[in-house]
Amino acid sequence: MPHLVKFAEYVSSHKTVMAEEIVNAVIERASLKISDDERENAVVMYKEFLTFLGDIAEQHRTTAPEALINWSKENAAMQVSAGGKISEIIVRYQPTREVFIEVVNEIGEQLNLCIKEQSEIIKKVDLLLDTSLNETVFAYEAMTERMEERYLEETARLSAPIVPVREGVVVLPLIGEMTAFRARYILENVLPELAGSDITHAIIDFSGITPVEIEVAQYLNQMKGMLQLLGIQVLATGFRPDTVKSLVDSGLVDFRNTRAFTTVKQALDSLEKVNI
Repeated sequence: MPHLVKFAEYVSSHKTVMAEEIVNAVIERASLKISDDERENAVVMYKEFLTFLGDIAEQHRTTAPEALINWSKENAAMQVSAGGKISEIIVRYQPTREVFIEVVNEIGEQLNLCIKEQSEIIKKVDLLLDTSLNETVFAYEAMTERMEERYLEETARLSAPIVPVREGVVVLPLIGEMTAFRARYILENVLPELAGSDITHAIIDFSGITPVEIEVAQYLNQMKGMLQLLGIQVLATGFRPDTVKSLVDSGLVDFRNTRAFTTVKQALDSLEKVNI
């Protein structure tokens, strides 16, 4: 019987015991403090990993199975959902590798495998661990980036609520630090909500934002342009000296000609005078 098949059969029939021994050894070697539930989950995970190892050994594969990649992504998803750090995963791989090498050597002695045969199995262990580590990190980064993007989108939406104040008039209060991302999100996702509405005037209130960069000023100018294309007249309130300077420095003449008021109340009073 080929030595890899013998090894695969051994792993298949002993994977529960092996998984428990590996988990205990890794916990001790890495000085990890984990709950009983985490330990049980780790045992289940290592049983799956040993299944992958047995399969790759028996089938003489030179690439990691797709199931391992999916398994690694699931591990990353659990870490993200638990609010854990990627370093908490990475730190476990080196002691895991060391423990697996010791386990392979012990099994090799029991099965009378030669050094070359054990070395071949260790290479497969390395392949699985390296693939798992890479896929886990890639998946973790992708998921955290998506979470960060969703957070930024929600923050952008909340920072620019559309507030109806009277028939045909809304106030768009810009709140907090106005980054290029937030300005672009408002331009692409918030303002289009006004399309097809009965809104005739929009008051953009700048009193709640910090100084803006030139790139942000350009987006703000585009906001005004979009509203005008929607048939909505734009009024501006709450300009601070630093905000005015940013807009002027950006060369946005359109905002220089915008009807501006100190407060939203003054802007509303001006609309009252023209019966709006």
